[in-house]
This record gives sequence, C-alpha cells and structure tokens, in this order.
Amino acid sequence: MNKHYTEKLKNLVLYILSSDEYKDGGIKKLNKFLYFIDFYFYRDHEQFISGKEIQYAKAPMGPIIDNYKTIFDEMCSDEVLTQEENEGVVFHKPCQKPNLSLFTSDEIDHIHNLLHNYGRLSSVELESISHEQQPWVLTENYGDIIDPDLALLMSDKSDESEEVEVGNESLRNELVNLANSV
Repeated sequence: MNKHYTEKLKNLVLYILSSDEYKDGGIKKLNKFLYFIDFYFYRDHEQFISGKEIQYAKAPMGPIIDNYKTIFDEMCSDEVLTQEENEGVVFHKPCQKPNLSLFTSDEIDHIHNLLHNYGRLSSVELESISHEQQPWVLTENYGDIIDPDLALLMSDKSDESEEVEVGNESLRNELVNLANSV
C-alpha cells in the first residue's frame, strides 16, 4: 500500500516530537513548525527536507500540510504516533525513535536551529509569524497550494511595522529577535 507520507517526513515528525526543545505542540503548532522547517530550508537549498511529495496549503490559521489529517491518521495506524485530544486540541506523541541517518548534517543543523529558536513558541505565535511571511500572503485563497518558490521571498524576521499579538511587549520583542536569528 502506498503511504501518504515519506520516510523523511515521518522521521522529521518523530525528531520534532522527541525534542526537549519542542514544547506543548498540538497539530496546529506541528503544521506551522513543519512549514517553517521546509520553507526556510527551501529558501536556502531549493528543496523541502520532508520530501518533494509534500505540499502546503493556505489555511485561516496559517500554512498546513495539504492532506495532514490523512498523513497523521496513517502514521497513527502504522504505530508511528499516538494521538490524544485535550480540550479540543489534538496532540501526537512519538511511538518510535527518529532515524537521523536519513538527514544530512545541514538538514539536522537546520532542524535543530528552528527547534531552538521556535520550539517553545505557541501555535498562536507561530501563526502570527507565518501570516507575515510572503508565501502565505501571496497565496490567494484558503485551500490553495503554496508555491514552494515563494519561499525565496521569505525574510528572517517578521515585519516590524506590524504588531504581532502575543500578549506582552517583552515577548513580542523576543519573537522578533528569534525570527531575526533564523
């Protein structure tokens, strides 16, 4: 049977979910995190870490893997992940250890840097950052596939002329600094 996910995507998800730096991540945060990993990597290397088969779509709360529900349901059926729901938020837990030998040293460094810089941010904070990035802005309609080449227009920081709603000014400044360091 053909899988809807690649081995690299499976192991990328396992790596993220196993990381001590990735905190409190429901499916919304995981989708944003995968998007940032793939699109920032594409910007610099013109390929996704998760594989060329993976596509991201524009959604009201930011970019998502186009068929993420099918992919994550299949990963649960294949006993790669377990799924829990708490107060309406879907969380996944790894059932396996990631196979890091599938990744190049550049890919591992990239993933680690994003985990370090974005891992503790909430899904709402990641959503705010994604909404300021050109791939999401320039994709016209919800449900449309985001052209990977738009990653070439991504900045390392959120637009400082726009206010990011994150609760307090010091956290907003930290967000801008984190975005600048990627």
